[in-house]
Amino acid sequence: MSYIDIERAQKLAQFVPLNERVKLLNLVIDACGGNISKAAKEIGITRAQIYRYVGRTERKDLPSDEIFARIIVAAYRLRPLQTQEFFRFILKQVRDLFSRI
Repeated sequence: MSYIDIERAQKLAQFVPLNERVKLLNLVIDACGGNISKAAKEIGITRAQIYRYVGRTERKDLPSDEIFARIIVAAYRLRPLQTQEFFRFILKQVRDLFSRI
């Protein structure tokens, strides 16, 4: 099985809407059995960042392109089929948007 590299993930990250990014983060958390510490280690960010992204603190934030690229790499490493399905969903949304224009 081939893994996605960080450069490709960074290019993909630019095209994913901000409101969809948390869904892929939740996929990584689920793959880690709900363990925030393990998910943070897989992604290479802090637990506090994950808590902000998923909205478990007062301060809510969304992952930047750089952080989201790390999330993509971790998600693909842990759950490749679900990650591919996520991007198929994003592609379908973009196609639907273009067909309406």
